[in-house]
Amino acid sequence: MDATSDVQVELDEVEAELELVDLQIAELEEKQTELNARKSRLLKRVGAVGGPKGSSSSSSSKASVAAPPALSKKELERYDKAAFSWSKDLEKHLKTSFKLPSFRPLQLRAMNLSMEGRDLFLVMPTGRGKSLCYQLPALVSPGFTLVITPLVSLMEDQLMFLSGVDVPAVCLNASSSREHAKMVMAGMTDPAAPFKLLYVTPEKVAKSKLLMSRLEKAYSAQRLSRIAVDEVHCCSQWGHDFRPDYKLLGILKRQFPTVPLLGLTATATLSVLKDCQKILCVPEPITITSSFNRTNLFYEVRVKGANNDSSMSDIATLIKTKYKDQSGIVYVFSQKDTEAVAAELQKQGVEAYPYHANLHADDKTKVHRKWARNKIQVVVATVAFGMGIDKPDVRFVIHHTLSKSIENYYQESGRAGRDDRPADCILYFGFADVFRISSMVVMENVGQQKLMQMVDYCQNPDRCRRSLMAVHFDEVWDNKGCNKMCDTCRNGEDHVSLDLALHGRQVLQILEVAASQEEKVTPLKVVETWLGKGPAKRRKMIQTTELSKAQAEAVITQLLVLDYLGVDFSFTPYTTNSYLKPGRKAPLLKSSTHSLTMKMRKTSGTSEAAGTSTLKVADQDAPAVTSDPVGFVGGPQQPTNQMKEQHQNPIEKQEPQSVQSQAALIGAPIRAPGDAHTSGPTGGPIRAPGDAHMSGRTGVTEGQEPDPPPRLVQPSAKRKSTTPQHRRRKPCVAMTPASAPVAVVTSPDDHHNPTSPSPRRPSSVISDAAAAELSDLRDYYSSQLRRIDYVSHEHLGGAAGGGAGVLACIREPLRSLRLPRGASIGRTARSLWTRVSGRRKLVNR
Repeated sequence: MDATSDVQVELDEVEAELELVDLQIAELEEKQTELNARKSRLLKRVGAVGGPKGSSSSSSSKASVAAPPALSKKELERYDKAAFSWSKDLEKHLKTSFKLPSFRPLQLRAMNLSMEGRDLFLVMPTGRGKSLCYQLPALVSPGFTLVITPLVSLMEDQLMFLSGVDVPAVCLNASSSREHAKMVMAGMTDPAAPFKLLYVTPEKVAKSKLLMSRLEKAYSAQRLSRIAVDEVHCCSQWGHDFRPDYKLLGILKRQFPTVPLLGLTATATLSVLKDCQKILCVPEPITITSSFNRTNLFYEVRVKGANNDSSMSDIATLIKTKYKDQSGIVYVFSQKDTEAVAAELQKQGVEAYPYHANLHADDKTKVHRKWARNKIQVVVATVAFGMGIDKPDVRFVIHHTLSKSIENYYQESGRAGRDDRPADCILYFGFADVFRISSMVVMENVGQQKLMQMVDYCQNPDRCRRSLMAVHFDEVWDNKGCNKMCDTCRNGEDHVSLDLALHGRQVLQILEVAASQEEKVTPLKVVETWLGKGPAKRRKMIQTTELSKAQAEAVITQLLVLDYLGVDFSFTPYTTNSYLKPGRKAPLLKSSTHSLTMKMRKTSGTSEAAGTSTLKVADQDAPAVTSDPVGFVGGPQQPTNQMKEQHQNPIEKQEPQSVQSQAALIGAPIRAPGDAHTSGPTGGPIRAPGDAHMSGRTGVTEGQEPDPPPRLVQPSAKRKSTTPQHRRRKPCVAMTPASAPVAVVTSPDDHHNPTSPSPRRPSSVISDAAAAELSDLRDYYSSQLRRIDYVSHEHLGGAAGGGAGVLACIREPLRSLRLPRGASIGRTARSLWTRVSGRRKLVNR
């Protein structure tokens, strides 16, 4: 049998090693596939791509154009010249209508291809003039151009701009009046129509049969000259802002095959564009891609503290000092946040107003127009206010919350500096925000993957921000192109190294302990446990860390990015909860030879010692938490926790330890001045010394709200009191031996007693039956206390004498004492009364 057992153990070890090897092989194969794909993309771009010659010196001149085999590099260069029949008209309207001196890189090429009737995908960064590529050709073409935009705010922004330069344009959306819609429908087939551009939403195309019938008539009359699909990445499920109605736009190319289609976006990758090509039914589009880099934008990531007030104060100070009298946008996570953040900024003297999808249409228009005219300094908005906003003098875009993808962040931050003057893009990155957004994108196909890419952008302290964007947009990047216009390039080597493998093993240990107890742990709970907070019983089973809270959160976030940790979701009718779990690569950390490091940004509290952070092992002699009904702690806490508790609540620490402990056993509430959450005799949270960080049934965990006051006991008509009246009128004072301190409990009549030790106790209405219950409960605990005192003297051999610290030294006797369990003292009292009543009935029989 022993030989068989040894063989089985060895077999298990071999299988475990094979599992680790399989994981390593899968990781390497994944990396190989990724590199091969990137290599092939780069080779294609080097071989079949060419940029315009003689364009102005700008980062956008480093452009690439992927064309179908029908057009060679020389043929593409031909479209960069003003040698077409429409060229003079284009230049004339460029200067007279749009008041622009010349074309930006790739604009003329895109216009010439569209005017020739070619289908085209145009990928340009925000602020580079994508909209001009269909607005200017619309003026020199017969008929009108149909423009499909995803947001009403984008429509309004475009219409405000076009009306300012006297370009006739109209829109159709849900807020359009019947008279306006009738005028637009009639003008689509009228040769003397008063508009050259018609803006509609994709929902209008998908659901309005009247609009489609008018478009067919306009097509037959050769009045439909061009179709422009703005934010074309919304077509693809792999895009960062998928819109289901965009998938139905393929009908346009099927119904109007000879009308050229122009798709515009600032963020689409090659895979997204290929998906858009299929959805829009475009057979062979020409794709023009400009460099994503905008040299005038400064990118910065700031760590958001646990206290939201500090980050809000920081944002308000920035706006009032550095950006005084300058226009900007603050992006937030939810509609509720827009209202809260705008209100807080207004309190601190910033002219800020909210903007989100559920605002009334008139209110949204009012806020947008006031902001565009600089009557409002800041718009606090969700992503509903973003794509296509063309206000040139936006000097700052601040993200109060993490974006859900790099594409979203690039799109939103691109609202800044469209006039080519310097502007700032600042993102506040918080640990809790990762999981808020993670639960929001859980239903999306690649939502978690894109979120982790965004988190990696924020976490990376030593790589240029632009280089991380370049990887995502499949662009070869040289850090010299940044010119110290991001915080990592400007700050230099301002970071330290951490042994991530060592810390990762400790975090996994916490998850394994929780799993062995069939518990799920939230990210915040993991951080607190790792820092040494929580039950002493659990601290004995794990290794705690001396990292700061911010550093611990950074380590856990990096383990998430690298797939050593994962997120588990639990759905309720009202919310989605996030829990941490071991990730796909977690088994690799079990190998002592597996090495892993991470670089962490230095902060004011970070020292070089953080790179080789020492470990603090939980005290093996620390007492465990007993399972008594009031959360009594069987012994002193660790010195560090005691010091923290004394600092946080010095008033409560004035009570002697033995008095608090005995009061806890008797069931009396312990009150500190102003303790509104301590209730009357029916129960409430009672703290033992150093118990602020415990997570027992009645302890209050740091960072959580205390339990609400329990309900008052209501009079019962069914239960009659069997206790004599004179017993119920006795003052409820425990009769303990002289060697033990006296602990006072509350009584229904105490508020009439002038000698009551708790004059600030709230009055309560209590029935006679409840008073009898409490009287019996007092007698029970008094007898138990006398037994404890006797056992303690016997256990200590009288060495402790009659000192006040007796109860602190009798952990083992207390463990042998079987007290009833319960979530609160009130529940314990009711349980005890049931048992006592049952015994009395048996005796009476």
